[in-house]
Amino acid sequence: MKTGQTNHRRPLANTLTATVVILVLTGIAAISWITIKEFKVQQSVYTKILQQKLTATRSQFRMYLTPFPNYLATLQDWNEAGLLDLEDPAGMEKLIVPLVDPSAQVASVYLVPETGPYYCLTRTADGWDSRLENAGKNPCRSQSWYQDSLESPIDKPIHWSGYVFLPGLGETGLVAGARSLSSSGDLIIGLGMRENYLDQFTATAPITENGILIRRYEDGNVAWLTPQQGNRMQFNSSDELLTSGLTEHQVIGRALMAWGALGQPYTEPFTFRHDGQNWWCSFYPAIDGTDPGELGLIAPASDLGRRLETVTGRVTWLFAGVLGLTMLAVVVQAFSYSRKWRRFTRRRLKHPSTDQALKALIVEGESDHVEFKSTMRWNLRADKPGKEIEKAWLKSVVAYLNTGGGFLIIGLADDGEILGLENDKFPNDDKFLLHFDNLVKQHIGLEFATYIKAEIRHLGEKQVLLVACDRCPEPVYLKMGEKEDFYIRMGPSTRPLPGSRVIDYLKEREQ
Repeated sequence: MKTGQTNHRRPLANTLTATVVILVLTGIAAISWITIKEFKVQQSVYTKILQQKLTATRSQFRMYLTPFPNYLATLQDWNEAGLLDLEDPAGMEKLIVPLVDPSAQVASVYLVPETGPYYCLTRTADGWDSRLENAGKNPCRSQSWYQDSLESPIDKPIHWSGYVFLPGLGETGLVAGARSLSSSGDLIIGLGMRENYLDQFTATAPITENGILIRRYEDGNVAWLTPQQGNRMQFNSSDELLTSGLTEHQVIGRALMAWGALGQPYTEPFTFRHDGQNWWCSFYPAIDGTDPGELGLIAPASDLGRRLETVTGRVTWLFAGVLGLTMLAVVVQAFSYSRKWRRFTRRRLKHPSTDQALKALIVEGESDHVEFKSTMRWNLRADKPGKEIEKAWLKSVVAYLNTGGGFLIIGLADDGEILGLENDKFPNDDKFLLHFDNLVKQHIGLEFATYIKAEIRHLGEKQVLLVACDRCPEPVYLKMGEKEDFYIRMGPSTRPLPGSRVIDYLKEREQ
């Protein structure tokens, strides 16, 4: 009997052993597969986080700095028309203050001829102070923004200084300068911004805890800030970055060298190592006439996520457990990661990066993810600006953010005929984009700018505005006065959703 029991048990034991071995090997294979997938997903997540933060920072800077080139252009036009009379400070104040007063970041205005007195207008706690300074008290002519503007061609947009002394204010800041030519000769126009005002703005930049935000100028000098240094913008030359022992300087220098070795690509994050740590970095090009220089964000991998650091420990714990707990963990992990992976690899609309792709998108016509609008603000029937026109496309943008993303193309008739952007009657592309940015900021929110990419595209002799919207994980509302509405896409149309249905809709969307 014992022999028979042994013989019966041995095949059963062998079967159980083989089953355990197969389960363990399957578990190892599953965990290995999950780990590899996790690594790939994490790299993509790192890239997306870095691009989102840099895009949001760039949008904030663009909105903040746009008044400077616009005001300089206006002052240049006034000077060429003979409206700027340095011998009449009171008249100049009446002319210039209404122009610059709405933008609190503009602290001073300087009109500096090549010789003789210069005009100085400064913002004070009580308003504005206007005066004509004599030539002996003119520190402007020794500053870089003046020299660079004086030596540049008329069509060069603007020159930004580093931190310099702001005449008339008794403190330091940045100055944007431009050259203007009239019958009386060269006039250099400068607009100053206080250092503490810039620091207050940069303190809100959405960089990571240990990240470094950098601005690289044409001359190779670099302005940078980090939360560890109080978010105060600091300036250094290229030589200082290469020879300094300061950690931030070394990281910036290493990032610039790695970027240069890759051919200085824009909007393509790359990695490098410094002091045994992995860092990620990405650069955006300067916007001509607005940005002082190229904008870059450097962040340690530890700031972008810690899931890769915990995978090894999780796997070790699973191997150390009993077979039942191991297989249970594998099943749980497989289910969890498969959901993450499905969510991450959700179908995204292909961006029409070429003119041919954009034309093909237009030929397909309007759909659940494509909508055409004739203008951004102009009511063609009434032949005047209309808030209802702006609200119509803003609703579509909000709906795309709340649904599955999509493309809004402004400058097209409903049948796809290319009308162009001229009907909105903006003097130039910059003011067109500024109006778009302001409407998004006012009625949707600056925090959602990272999910909205707007660009002017040329189609033959006409232009259109292509607005690409990604799905936002957070609910987005359209704010009109005191009212906030939630919109979604239902087929080719935009529909409002009652507030009582929003939570259920968001839950259903994530399933």
